[in-house]
Amino acid sequence: MSAPATPAGVRAWWEAVEASALVGTARRPLPPDLASPLPVRPDADPATALLDAAAAGSVLRRAAAVPPEAEAWPEPSPPDVLDPAPARAGQLLTLLLTQSPVGALTPHALRRWLEAAATRGVRAPHPTLVGLLTTGTQQPSLRPAVLPVLDARGAWLAGGRKEWAWARGGSPVDPAHPDEAAWRLLPSAQRAVALRRLRAADPAAGLALLTSTWRQDRAEVRAELLTALEAGLSEADGAFLESALDDRSAAVRERALALLDALPGSPRARRLGDVLDSLVVPQGRLRRGVEVALPDDSAAAPRDGLGPAPRGRSRRGWWLERITAGAPLEVWTADGVTPEVVVRSLAAAGSDALPGLLRAVALRGDVEWARAVLRCTWDARIAAVLPEAERGPLVLARVGAVTSVPDLTSAVRLLPGPWDEATSLVVLARLERLQRPPHVLTDLVDVLADRLHPAVATTLRRLAPAEGPAHPLHRLATLLDLVPALTEAFR
Repeated sequence: MSAPATPAGVRAWWEAVEASALVGTARRPLPPDLASPLPVRPDADPATALLDAAAAGSVLRRAAAVPPEAEAWPEPSPPDVLDPAPARAGQLLTLLLTQSPVGALTPHALRRWLEAAATRGVRAPHPTLVGLLTTGTQQPSLRPAVLPVLDARGAWLAGGRKEWAWARGGSPVDPAHPDEAAWRLLPSAQRAVALRRLRAADPAAGLALLTSTWRQDRAEVRAELLTALEAGLSEADGAFLESALDDRSAAVRERALALLDALPGSPRARRLGDVLDSLVVPQGRLRRGVEVALPDDSAAAPRDGLGPAPRGRSRRGWWLERITAGAPLEVWTADGVTPEVVVRSLAAAGSDALPGLLRAVALRGDVEWARAVLRCTWDARIAAVLPEAERGPLVLARVGAVTSVPDLTSAVRLLPGPWDEATSLVVLARLERLQRPPHVLTDLVDVLADRLHPAVATTLRRLAPAEGPAHPLHRLATLLDLVPALTEAFR
């Protein structure tokens, strides 16, 4: 009797054929032939019949699989609300998604297209929706720009794949209504992303979500999640971070110490402030200088970070740096010494206290101290503290003094874009004077892509080697050439 050529029948028949092949047809005869239109040789010997069955089974299993029946057809997409983007703009989007001429800079070009579409109030063409959903899934930073151009069809399409949930308004952990059950099931990397997002919107809710599984989480997970508290960090987190100083994991304790450096009102800051106060000695009646003594052995406090020093550092010098990083800045000026006098004194003495002080100023965003530091030395972290209008002239002066591409990159990051043509030319003029092998240009090009004025594309191309359109500067020039085309396409 022939076996039925149904999915279940084919599966059972194939398992029997495999068993015959495994033990031999002499010990286990082949199963009856399938009731299928495939021809069968009735006079074939057992070995030939086995090979025929294997060939037939391979074809059936590859080509005759029956798709599972859906419980119900999905509801059709509701009508779109927005008009489609102009035809030329749609062609450019297709080019960027399929054959982008700007390589690794494609996300920058896509962002410009998406922002132009949102400004015009139009949607992406339907044939590009899958590409946009895939790109947004792979590059979460683009999602806020992708969402406005998906319209109803894009949101409907996103319902077909789990990884596209971000585009239909859902996520494993909703920032507005955190679900502890879903939080427990998320992989740690996704939990860190979700926690940062939630902390940006509601720091207290984010802390509550973190503490809900804190005791059950593994040490490496606790350390990773603790870093996410940087978003929305405030004195309200101090008590939790203080308790984390007693964690069994050294990595967790170290992350907690780093976060506490930003909280001058925490119990740890007060303890370190008391230690620092005993070490700082103003000089003279006019307070024109300050000296800082190294802490002695009695200052040891491993819980507050005053433990063994890293290799190559003196123990007492390391302690002084950590003390100044965590203590309140007011300790330095309590006796009438100005911030600028403090910075100049520490710099002149080459004191271990200076790096800690700079860290404290950067983390706490103290503008008065930032000005004092920048009158004495350059530090990109400190310059970022200044108001934008005050920062610009300082950064441009720094651009004219840098001696390497990494230094130029750290400086221009502080100048928000888009720049005018004059500022763009100042930056490129400095770049022309620097050694610029391709491997050091990646970070700089990534920064310049959203800032340079399109009019400097020709100048930029002169800085790149004549050969090789894949050179980072050639790619950047091509991106700048695209900008006017993108703008024109939406008119």
